[in-house]
Amino acid sequence: MASNTIPSEAPVSPPRPPRARTDSSRSAGDLVRRVLVPLASLRLTVVLFSLAIFIVLAGTLAQTRMDIWDVVNQYFRTAFAWIDFQVFFPQSFFPTMQNVPGGMWFPGGWLIGALMAVNLLAAHTLRFRVQATGTRLWAGIGVLAAGFFVTWLVIDSGSNTDGVQGDPLVSYSTMWRMMIMGLAAAFLSNMYALARLWHRPKMERVMLGIFALLIGGLLAFFVSQGSGSQLSDSSMRILWQLTKGSFAGLVLLVGCALVFRKRAGIVLLHGGVGLMMLSELLVGTMAVEAQMTMQEGETVNYVQDIRAMELAVVDSSDAEEDEVVVVPFNLLKKDGNGTVVRHEYLPFDVELVRFYQNSTPRRLKDGEESLATAGTGLAWTADERRAGTGTDAGGEIDLSAAWIRLTETESGKDLGTLLVSLFQSTQDVYEKVTVDGKSYNVALRFKRIYKPYTMTLKDVRKDDYVGTDTPRNYSSDVVMVSPEHGIDSEFHIWMNNPLRALGETFYQSNYFRDPRTGTESTTLSVVSNTGWMIPYVACMIVAAGMLAQFLLTLLRFVKRQAPVPALAGAGTAATMVVEEKSRSMKNGSGNHAGNGAGKNGHSGGSSRAGGRTDPQPEPADTGSPVLKWASLALPVLMLIAWGGWLVGKIRVPEAAVTEMNLYEFGQLPVVYQGRIKPIDTLARNSLKIVSDRQTFTDASGNKQPAVRWLLDLLADPKTALDHKVFRIENLDLLDMLGLERRKGFRYSFAEFGEKIDELSRQADLARKIDKAELSVLQKKTLELESQIGTIDLLMQAWSHPRIRPDHVREDLIQTLRRQQALKQRGPPLSVPPESEDGTWRTYSEAWTRDLVLQVAGQRQREEDTTVSAINDALVAYADKDAAKFNKAVKEAEKLYQASETAEIDESLLSTEAWFNHFEPFYHATVLYVVAFVLTGLGWICWAFGWQRPFLRSALWLILFTFVVHSAALGLRMYISGRPPVTNLYSSAVFIGWGAVVLGIILEFVFRLGFGNAIASVAGFSTLLIAHFLAGDGDTFTVMQAVLDTQFWLATHVVCITLGYATTFVAGLLGLCYVLGGVLTPALASSTVRKDLSRMIYGILCFAIFFSFVGTVLGGLWADDSWGRFWGWDPKENGALIIVLWNAIVLHARWGAMVKDRGMAVLAIGGNIVTAWSWFGVNELGVGLHSYGFTEGVLLALGLSALVHLVIIGIGLLPTSMWWSLRRQQENSASATAAS
Repeated sequence: MASNTIPSEAPVSPPRPPRARTDSSRSAGDLVRRVLVPLASLRLTVVLFSLAIFIVLAGTLAQTRMDIWDVVNQYFRTAFAWIDFQVFFPQSFFPTMQNVPGGMWFPGGWLIGALMAVNLLAAHTLRFRVQATGTRLWAGIGVLAAGFFVTWLVIDSGSNTDGVQGDPLVSYSTMWRMMIMGLAAAFLSNMYALARLWHRPKMERVMLGIFALLIGGLLAFFVSQGSGSQLSDSSMRILWQLTKGSFAGLVLLVGCALVFRKRAGIVLLHGGVGLMMLSELLVGTMAVEAQMTMQEGETVNYVQDIRAMELAVVDSSDAEEDEVVVVPFNLLKKDGNGTVVRHEYLPFDVELVRFYQNSTPRRLKDGEESLATAGTGLAWTADERRAGTGTDAGGEIDLSAAWIRLTETESGKDLGTLLVSLFQSTQDVYEKVTVDGKSYNVALRFKRIYKPYTMTLKDVRKDDYVGTDTPRNYSSDVVMVSPEHGIDSEFHIWMNNPLRALGETFYQSNYFRDPRTGTESTTLSVVSNTGWMIPYVACMIVAAGMLAQFLLTLLRFVKRQAPVPALAGAGTAATMVVEEKSRSMKNGSGNHAGNGAGKNGHSGGSSRAGGRTDPQPEPADTGSPVLKWASLALPVLMLIAWGGWLVGKIRVPEAAVTEMNLYEFGQLPVVYQGRIKPIDTLARNSLKIVSDRQTFTDASGNKQPAVRWLLDLLADPKTALDHKVFRIENLDLLDMLGLERRKGFRYSFAEFGEKIDELSRQADLARKIDKAELSVLQKKTLELESQIGTIDLLMQAWSHPRIRPDHVREDLIQTLRRQQALKQRGPPLSVPPESEDGTWRTYSEAWTRDLVLQVAGQRQREEDTTVSAINDALVAYADKDAAKFNKAVKEAEKLYQASETAEIDESLLSTEAWFNHFEPFYHATVLYVVAFVLTGLGWICWAFGWQRPFLRSALWLILFTFVVHSAALGLRMYISGRPPVTNLYSSAVFIGWGAVVLGIILEFVFRLGFGNAIASVAGFSTLLIAHFLAGDGDTFTVMQAVLDTQFWLATHVVCITLGYATTFVAGLLGLCYVLGGVLTPALASSTVRKDLSRMIYGILCFAIFFSFVGTVLGGLWADDSWGRFWGWDPKENGALIIVLWNAIVLHARWGAMVKDRGMAVLAIGGNIVTAWSWFGVNELGVGLHSYGFTEGVLLALGLSALVHLVIIGIGLLPTSMWWSLRRQQENSASATAAS
């Protein structure tokens, strides 16, 4: 917050006499203030945020043991929560600590939320006072009133309780054109402002230039793509909802600006947070979620609540309608087994004998006794299973089972004990009971809620990715009929595109095809939540408030950058050896001018009012001629040297005339894991799974590409099985296979093939054990078996069936059976379809089909087909005939290109093959390391005044590497056809990219060398993480149906990933502050420390913006996909913890609870929090967003957290133990003595 000093010569007006107040009004006001002051305390805010983080973490961990909805009710939607200590020891983290006793009471989510609301209201009552008067005040009140009205209109527009929500008044195509015109207007306005402000400080011009570049680039892309760039109608629908929320936010921002002036942004964002809290309260108390399941042609008029059950007793004696009496199953479970329910509507009493929350039905074994004495239970029983958590990755629903004893109410006659289960009711199987000659059907079923409308399923469809059973989309065509509301219409519902009608929203949830009858059915999620638009509006209100506040802060920072003369090394880490008092004596000249001493002698950076006076450029006219020459020559030399090195890696290998063109063969298409890719990608990924490398060493000791290994495997298996490609590091497994330890731990299949039966036996034993209880040896055994399975899958997909001339029929039947079994394993498909309704086939299946057609006389033996071309290539490779091999490959290329039904994009295949060859991220990693070394050399050479050549070389090299990094990221987007982040691998790449951007900006602004360090370390470390994440295979994975939406991938995922990046950068700056201050004299200058703390603060502002908006956008995506804005899923909770942690750091800083050092220490803690959200929640093994347990991640995560905690402890050491602060005191003492 800026402060101003009144000049001593300014006239001072006499103080106004205070208004007279009565004693009663004074005492009442003082009493209210005394009550509000502690409630409005920022300390209380920080405490509440800390409590919120703890309860969210506890609730996240509890989901490994409890159902998600039990967790929600017992942890979040309650005033007080009982937390078992066991939840802090999840089985995946602590497999041997599963009997931890005890627990404790803790404030629940609703209590913490209520206290936050009180704290917020009290703070606004005391600190955020009205700053306008007169006409401005009344105008502001009027605009705020209009804003409230607009907000209500936007929220109410989503209720549509009496009809169907249709398209907006303006068509989506018109809306898109208006958006393009808006971008054009923004670009022109930006360019006009840039021209008008060209005389202003450089920083302002740079900011405007960056904004103009971004807007202009986006505008140019949209215009160049024409109509093809327009978002789909489903994306435009979401954009329209966000636009309405943005409009409401902007109106409210104008009103707040009129009333609260500079605090308008804070007031507005707090209001948006409060609105979001209100939304969660409304959802928790009023929203209803249910499901509607229909078969094609079926009409239903009810939905099912799968979180509740009921025992239905149906009297079907009336031909017109059934009479149904239902018993809420909670009544039977209330007191456990033995509970008896009696009611006048029931023809019998019901007693619960036994209940399983989750079960699996099976037939009774011979001689096995059953609890049931009548009905289906005489032949069937149920085995108890672990209850689902509601966030299990598989998404299964508990199939409860119960044994109930029925007794006639009047006579007490035992009617028998029946087995009833949800499995039976889903199959329309009922238990029949007869009382007084009347038959009743009894069933345990999900709770039904009947509706004033009917739904008829006309058609349901499941679209799969090519060559797989992985769904890309589900869709349903339904007819809704509601005479009461005059609705009789057909609607199309598909993933991420719900139908909103009659105050409810219908989401496409699932698809099922009965394998016996082929009947298709759909499952729609039906949600009643009239306030579903509240989060959309709240998100944009908070975003508008944050942008306004942070833009104001940024402009204030820019205005402080008043240019003054500076010499070489000014404002850099050279100040580590500069005496504080000598700075004030230099009057803007000498080697210390850049430390903030201006013409008036003010110390730059030490005052919030004056602040820093210069962005610290490095002028070219300072230093010796040799230094100036070196400052230009070394960067140029570095770019030439490393650029030349990189160019050498770009070149595509050219095969000699007498050599096989393996690179060209690698460009041939193959379908695997849901997409068409070059066969080189298949080879590299398969070899990496087996060997953890993309190359192998042949018998002669030469390094060979993966595609040669694949060709050996397909055409010359004997040679391939001699290649040492299996990485086996476990010593016990080596002993079991009879292998000797060797450098690199790589072995060939031929070396342990004799032990394959023992390996299979051990793997079978391991599969019978729960995954959590597997030993390391058993895990590695299963891993090796899986690797062998990968090789077997490749060989089977390209194998030639053995057809004996005298047993053609029998061998063909066996071959077709084997190939049918092979399809279930999802093999690579290399032969394109021959017709539009055809499918890709394995080479083996297509070869067999060609043989059958030749035998039947439907295909000539000499006819050219893709199969024959591939066969010729494999035969030629086996014969080592390069000319025939190259000819066959070219023939195969022509046949693939001629295929009109395969949808093969040759440019994508060639680009991906080149991308694989170039390996840009690997080479960028090397360049980032070199840049860090140059930065370190620059710091070392500071004492000699030669830092500038090295730091400039590092910056130039980082810029060059950033271009490579960006181009590689763009190529990934082009190849995948997706936004930059789609999985964990791409998230690491993009986080590194974002961190490098921030590092470059920091270096240009502050010129302290820290920006170079941040960019190089972040770039290297994240690309290294990506390298390890690529070990599971293809990094261009296809998206699950619910995730297959470009809009949310481009908004939520990108935004939340930038939140990760900015939080990590703040943490890295905190590491620089602590380690640089304790272990080096680099921060001996208060100016450097102040600049570093400003970096941390500024980055944290960006971090909380991106993490908050990204988290809320994720909630909006969830609401648009399955009707639940916030489901308390572990991944959602991890993102929320990041937001809360960043809020803690900022509020602690604003409340003066911490200063520069404390903020740096807390920022380091942000790295732990972000790593937990990024990777930690995946290791829990639960959650709708879980990406699965990754080998080795847990250990790395634990070590990372431990290291950060140690550094945090170092940061808390007394200042007397900080090298930099001791050096500052020594310098000050020396300066005092010298003066």
